[in-house]
Amino acid sequence: MLARLAGILVLVAWGALLHAQDPGDAELNQAYQALAQKDYDSAIDLFRKTLAQQPGNASVHKDLAYTLLKAGENADVRDEFEAALRLKPEDETAALEFAFLAYETKKPIEARRTFDRLRHKGSAATRATAEQAFQNIDRPLADGIARWEQALARSANPNDLSMFSAHWELAQLAELRDDLPLAAEQYEICRKLKPSLSELLLILARVWRQLNRVDEARAALLAASRSKDSRTAELALEDLDPRYPYPYEFENALKLDPQNVALRRELAYLYLAMHKQPEAMAQFEQVLAIDPADSISRDQLDAMRGFKKRSAANAVNPAPVLASATGTDAKSMGKKSLALGYLQDAIKYFRQAHEQNPQDAEVMLRLAWAYNLAKDDADAIHWFDLARQSDDPEIAAEALKAFHALNHDAVAQTTVWALPMFSTRWKDAFVYGQVKRTIPLPWKDANKFFSFYLSSRFDGDAKGSVRTAYGPGYLSESAVILGAGVSSKTWRHITAWAEAGEALKYVPGRRDEATPDYRGGLNVAAGYGKLLGSHTPGLFYETTGDAAYVNEFDKDWLFYSQHRAGRTFHAWNNTSAQLLWNLNVVRDVKHQYWANTIETGPGMKLHVPGMPPNVYMAADFLYGIYTDGPYIDRLFHHHYNYPDFRLSFWYAITK
Repeated sequence: MLARLAGILVLVAWGALLHAQDPGDAELNQAYQALAQKDYDSAIDLFRKTLAQQPGNASVHKDLAYTLLKAGENADVRDEFEAALRLKPEDETAALEFAFLAYETKKPIEARRTFDRLRHKGSAATRATAEQAFQNIDRPLADGIARWEQALARSANPNDLSMFSAHWELAQLAELRDDLPLAAEQYEICRKLKPSLSELLLILARVWRQLNRVDEARAALLAASRSKDSRTAELALEDLDPRYPYPYEFENALKLDPQNVALRRELAYLYLAMHKQPEAMAQFEQVLAIDPADSISRDQLDAMRGFKKRSAANAVNPAPVLASATGTDAKSMGKKSLALGYLQDAIKYFRQAHEQNPQDAEVMLRLAWAYNLAKDDADAIHWFDLARQSDDPEIAAEALKAFHALNHDAVAQTTVWALPMFSTRWKDAFVYGQVKRTIPLPWKDANKFFSFYLSSRFDGDAKGSVRTAYGPGYLSESAVILGAGVSSKTWRHITAWAEAGEALKYVPGRRDEATPDYRGGLNVAAGYGKLLGSHTPGLFYETTGDAAYVNEFDKDWLFYSQHRAGRTFHAWNNTSAQLLWNLNVVRDVKHQYWANTIETGPGMKLHVPGMPPNVYMAADFLYGIYTDGPYIDRLFHHHYNYPDFRLSFWYAITK
């Protein structure tokens, strides 16, 4: 910190003298003048213009770094110190600044390496500072590695799937500490335990490259580039060199990812192009062994064996084979080019395929996506429009969705959510839910900001009513609520909404069996960290807040604030679980006793294989306090506090 302060003071006092000796350097002079006037934005802009003309000026990089530091742009500050350090490796001040900022901006590996280098060279003060900083980073990593190694050593079966998290944590710590052989070993074990986790291929490629295991790194990237996960494939393609792989490189990649159908099929087509039919047939056969429903490989294999493909519309008349035994058809080449990111080639092949078979809706759809990725939305819209008229419901649905998205059309959607719950406090089962259908308006500008919908809500419980000193008491609205509403588009996690309708009470004997229902408010929802369903375990935090007006509750405003924090774990067979702590706060405007509580306690969530992404089971043990009155009395008086164990099931889907 002293180095930063000194640098800024020297920059202001001496910068003009050091850098303005060239009378033609007007922009640099202006930069220091702006800096003296504390006009940091102008100074930053002028420094950058100077560096565009003088990229090798290390001093200007440092001056820009200190100016950015005043503006609070730490990531940019780090990059400028790094640039200065590349130009003058002996600059200890720049090196220390870069190392501290690298650590602050979540680049601990670069920080540790720089501190490690500085603690062995430079002035005594630099060595002492670097040594202390190095130990602050290195010691927790070493301790963590030792703990996880001991945990694995104590395990009866360290290579069991249940130990995945231990291997994962050990691998990450080893990589952060630059123990790359250990990191590679542990990541390889993780890959064996969870071969479907495609992200591990990218991680292995990164570590193997640093270990100079070049062929293995390229094999991992090649396998990842043909992953089903589009984000993984995109990142891998960005990292691969542009040349097309050799057959032996495909073979190496398949050793890492033998179930990768796209990779194996592409190798088969490559063998076909090389006139190596036996090898191509062997690959197509292996594809079908993995995925018997792969029609592309089955049709190609049938064609190579001389079988003819019959038309689905008229099985009596034989159709021409898909491809010759010595080459590949335009449709397949288009798919391969699209998968590899060669968009112009994909467009060319798909247009040829369309000329060969104008009725092939899949070709139209793929051609539309190729145009879309090539930033030619006008042609993409045309082909999506044709594809959405397909008889194939999946192709038509995908094309229709893309067509409306490119046209910025509002599309009618149906959202269903439900929350069944059992509470030991009330010894009752509750169900809350809603079915909502949006209604796009003919004015596009309105649809950009608001969504209109029809709604059917359900709010009920099994008991219907409980006996109280004042007569029957109701634990829910016991109603089906039909209405119409409007909601804003979500902005910075905030959504506003309002509904009007009629509440139809289904419990006999309730005073008002049908009443007008008006409700609305604001909703805020956000989540951070490794949320449920995340590919990797870790800490998380979720919060939701609601301000809701409900006329049924004596025209009251209710305020809900819910917070959940804990850790996400990966259990057996891709099961995701969370252990968490709850904090729920409810307040209202009219001080109704039931609407003023604080609840807290532990809980867990569980998402098992086969569940849709927005579905989970939950169990929470809560201790609640009514807060409408002196807090200390409520805390210790049994009439004003309660335990509650809740089992719930959350379901939500939008189509």
